[in-house]
Amino acid sequence: MFSKHRVWFCICAACMTITAMVVASADDQPSRFPADHPLRSAPVVEPFDVNQLPKAELLATPEVRTLLGYTRRPLHLPDGHTMALFSFSYSAPANWIFLVDGRDLSSTRHAIPNNDIASHGAALGADGNIYIMPYNTARAYCFDTKTHIFEQLPTDVAEGEYTWDALGGSDGCIYFGTYPNAIFGEYNPETKSWALWPNLVPDTKYITGFSEDAEGRICFKAWGPGEVWMAFDPETRAFETIEAPSASGTALPAPPADDESYIASVVAGESRFAVSHPTGRVWDITSVEPRLMGDTGLPAETTWWLKATGDEVFGVSYFGGLFRYGFADGAFATGQLDNRAAAGNSIMFVETVTPECVIGANYSQQNLFRVNPNTGEIVESNCVVARVSGEPMCAVGFGGKAYVGIYVQSLISVYDPAQPFAFRTNPRELIELGTTYEQTRPRAAVTDGRLVYITSDSAYNKLGGALAIVDPAAEQIDVYHHLIQDQNLPTLAYDPSTRLLWGGTDRWGQMRSHPPTQESALIYSFDPNTRTVVDRLTLWPGADVVTVHGVSKEGVLVASNSGGLALLDTQSKEVLWRGPIPANLAGTARRGSDGMLYLLGDGVLYQWDMARGLLSAKASVIDGIYLTESAPDLWIIASSKSLFSITL
Repeated sequence: MFSKHRVWFCICAACMTITAMVVASADDQPSRFPADHPLRSAPVVEPFDVNQLPKAELLATPEVRTLLGYTRRPLHLPDGHTMALFSFSYSAPANWIFLVDGRDLSSTRHAIPNNDIASHGAALGADGNIYIMPYNTARAYCFDTKTHIFEQLPTDVAEGEYTWDALGGSDGCIYFGTYPNAIFGEYNPETKSWALWPNLVPDTKYITGFSEDAEGRICFKAWGPGEVWMAFDPETRAFETIEAPSASGTALPAPPADDESYIASVVAGESRFAVSHPTGRVWDITSVEPRLMGDTGLPAETTWWLKATGDEVFGVSYFGGLFRYGFADGAFATGQLDNRAAAGNSIMFVETVTPECVIGANYSQQNLFRVNPNTGEIVESNCVVARVSGEPMCAVGFGGKAYVGIYVQSLISVYDPAQPFAFRTNPRELIELGTTYEQTRPRAAVTDGRLVYITSDSAYNKLGGALAIVDPAAEQIDVYHHLIQDQNLPTLAYDPSTRLLWGGTDRWGQMRSHPPTQESALIYSFDPNTRTVVDRLTLWPGADVVTVHGVSKEGVLVASNSGGLALLDTQSKEVLWRGPIPANLAGTARRGSDGMLYLLGDGVLYQWDMARGLLSAKASVIDGIYLTESAPDLWIIASSKSLFSITL
């Protein structure tokens, strides 16, 4: 059951009028903080010896199925029955080549040297070997598919260049494209020589979409933000602009009940087989009426790579699930690659749901994990938790449940820790903001004890974030698109003293995919009762991003941008102090059960006593990124790989 929701639009002229009124009245209000108050000067960092601080203890390290979702294309080896795919991990030694034998779903796993990332730029050469182009490291490899031995190749590609696609040409050369300098590259295995054309097309950052046409030309797309299709002739060494390829492919019949679409299909003889989404069932769709071949048991996998041989159809999924359908006996079998790894990809957030449950997620895994902060017991979701690719980005606990914002398509779902993880039912999707409101990435989630508030970024190449307000009791959701005109909404905090939401903005499109139209990022406040923007404050004129870290019990907002930190009285709108960021404080400021703000900086957990203007180091939390207080004085700290606990 999907929730009812309403959309509201912000009237910019009214907002501008309100801003002017606020600015004019701020000077008329007496300050709550006299001239000699500690908040009017730089925070004092109390001296400490990091070696004498209590150390956070390891609580748990989540495991995940390292995804195959960044593989640009599977490689079909010349033997006719083997498919090669590549796992992706930023944070663990889990970058592997998998060679999958469709005859029996057996597989071998081979670690990429130096744990280099192969998923974005691997190609099958005309010699039958696999070539792995440089991804950030300037290292490249040849993998002999018979001996399973890697050879490192000398390369002319500089470090910091990310290969984004690769293809083996019929001429025997390997072609690849990079980001951010839009290099078109060629490697000749016979001569071991490289040819590079950097910045081939002005106003582009990526080169992707490789294919070879009937004339042996290598076709590709240069894009970001522009888009130009080109072809390279290996014989004449000339480039030319071409028309964008027309969308081709066989029109597939309507999917069966309980499914939205077919996400992969393959022809075997005179038959066509397909996998349906989100159920993960396999069908013979040769006739008008699809015929069920089997169920993979892997719902909501967003990608399957299929291969047909003379004896079977088999497939490999986004998270390494396997199936095989044999033509001779009609047997349907499933399996799983050995792609599970601790800390397989970076942790994205942690959030307290109940004193016995802290949840989090990993980058691009579309998973959730839950940890008991008292025992360290950890449970990971065994299947993906949403019908889209991406990952949960943020969450807030309310009423014993978690309200979770999920990328992509900016889904909002509710998770009940009293029930097991289950696709579609736990977490349960409440609304999608992608199609209607052009949103893609939820960024921040807070509650005022009555409602839940989640902000998001616009879709790529778009401007204008949204604020979703969830009434948990009625499961009614109100959506305020373009709350701040043409600005994304990356950070959010609730201030009990003013009963307002306070947020920061980003004036660029997501990942800088769209240039700004507004003069500056800003701080805004929003009244949940009147559903209006109350304040629009420009603390750093011309800023691209302004971050709101949190609001103290005194009603002091902590905000920053690249130019430094500011403390703002949320009642008078007066800037109390502005200066460099102390102790490299970063991330969200959490208000503890003692009323103090807690932040992380340089591997230390700090307590900020606003009344004294004092930052006190409380614990050593090496590599700490995210924090949450699961019970009074019990803090859970997450690094990119693991969770740690410390009792203060």
